[in-house]
Amino acid sequence: MNWANYITLIRIFLIPVIIVLIVIVPFENNSLYNGWDQRLVIEGNNVTYSLPISYLIDGILFIIASLTDLLDGYIARRYNQVTTFGKFFDSIADKLLTNTVLIVFACANIIPIWISVILIARDFVIDVVRQILAIKKVVMAANQLGRIRAAMEMFGMTILFFVGFLMFNGHSLQNGQWDEFGWVNQIIMIPIYLSTVLSLSAAGSYIFLNRKTLFDMTVIKKPTLKSIQ
Repeated sequence: MNWANYITLIRIFLIPVIIVLIVIVPFENNSLYNGWDQRLVIEGNNVTYSLPISYLIDGILFIIASLTDLLDGYIARRYNQVTTFGKFFDSIADKLLTNTVLIVFACANIIPIWISVILIARDFVIDVVRQILAIKKVVMAANQLGRIRAAMEMFGMTILFFVGFLMFNGHSLQNGQWDEFGWVNQIIMIPIYLSTVLSLSAAGSYIFLNRKTLFDMTVIKKPTLKSIQ
């Protein structure tokens, strides 16, 4: 066990803490568990900003967890600490962090369900593509579009811990200024919308660049077993 692996484990241990802090807040009576509901309230002329303290803590923890993704990779490469454990659990930690938060955000009406479905399905498709290419001994390297997509997704999700239509006492499926389909929330959601478009584009790019391998119709021959003399 080295420092890079310890940092990866810290990110994994932070995931359940982040999820619990999200679900204990009763937003629009849609919370999974009505628990701690202390809020930071700022009164304005036309609107009240109400940020749950648990979301404030959660947002900070999410930023820390996201930064550990960069830190463990840098340490592993810089100090030659790349391990099989690190490669496997680093990928698992990334998917657990983003996908579980996406699911809970969708349950709390913070983001539309269809966006969560697209982003999670994209991860599933890319994993399948990687497995197929691995069988053919082809390495699928990350491209620039994929890196931009990942950065935009993390940025968009981070924002939603601190601002959103629910923090302004807005309502779901309504189009008032502070509601879900109001212009304020649509501006807040721009990074998530962009990450969704980039996710589809990056997935399409991966598939297109490896189309010859993925859509190879050649029958895979079974390995022959030699008899033992």
